[in-house]
Amino acid sequence: MVFATTSPNAQFQTLKPALATLAMILLLGVTSAPQAASFDCAKARTALEKLICGTPALDAADTRMGAAYRQAAKDFPLPGFVQATQRVFVAGYPNCLLNEQGATATAPLAVKQCIAVVEQRIQELNTLEQARVYSDATGQFTPENLAILVFATQQPASIQFWGNWMPDAYRPKPFPQGHLCNLQAELQPDGTAFVTEETGTSRITLGDQAITLSEPISCTPRTGIAEGRYARK
Repeated sequence: MVFATTSPNAQFQTLKPALATLAMILLLGVTSAPQAASFDCAKARTALEKLICGTPALDAADTRMGAAYRQAAKDFPLPGFVQATQRVFVAGYPNCLLNEQGATATAPLAVKQCIAVVEQRIQELNTLEQARVYSDATGQFTPENLAILVFATQQPASIQFWGNWMPDAYRPKPFPQGHLCNLQAELQPDGTAFVTEETGTSRITLGDQAITLSEPISCTPRTGIAEGRYARK
């Protein structure tokens, strides 16, 4: 799930010190698992920080997410991918404080929404270990690269295309603002290949060494996925 983004400064102001430290490390390009700073509620200033401080259940969920992130970043076969996805999550994390109309939610609703968002992110991070991973990245993954994750052991089997980020041509700002592909679909057998409802007529051929897309795939009005071979990581 991709959340609406905020400016880099705004996103860090809305996080507790541990996550702010994590996000800053990610922006600097450090890929080793960071050590979270202790959380000092005496320094909580933003609405999200104060909510976490005053809600043991949310604080516990947030702490579990940090542990799940560090484990996923350590084990994932495509260096930099988990860090990039976490930056997108961090940018949208404060949105859990808002109601459907975009106004500040009541405290009970905000707590419920924030816990739900964090628990979903924990599940996403934990599920990464089940993925076959393919990419056009030749080394460190960057958001401009494409990662293809295939969850073949799940029922039904599914595929996720993530990346191919590009800035908004009219208001260019750094990642994570701009246009990002995050397309998820159910794989449907079609002879020796697979198709999906979301990827048009492109046939997807899975192999131990690579995945092949027979045709380009439209992801968003601004981003697309090229046909061709993507190597297994």
